[in-house]
Amino acid sequence: MQAQLFHEYAIYFALGFLVIYVLAQLLVSNHPRFQAFTAIQKSVAVKVLALLGFILAYVSVTLLAK
Repeated sequence: MQAQLFHEYAIYFALGFLVIYVLAQLLVSNHPRFQAFTAIQKSVAVKVLALLGFILAYVSVTLLAK
């Protein structure tokens, strides 16, 4: 049995996360709700939003593929 070093869709996962991270960054920098946040709070908000967005996208794609 041949062992794979990477998942065959790993590059798509990485690019998808990058796109979601950029969208989260744009949301936090432009949305009025986040204007009162400090720089550290904005940074954490971007990371949390990106992670939650990626999880949601991954689950959605996984469920739609079945």
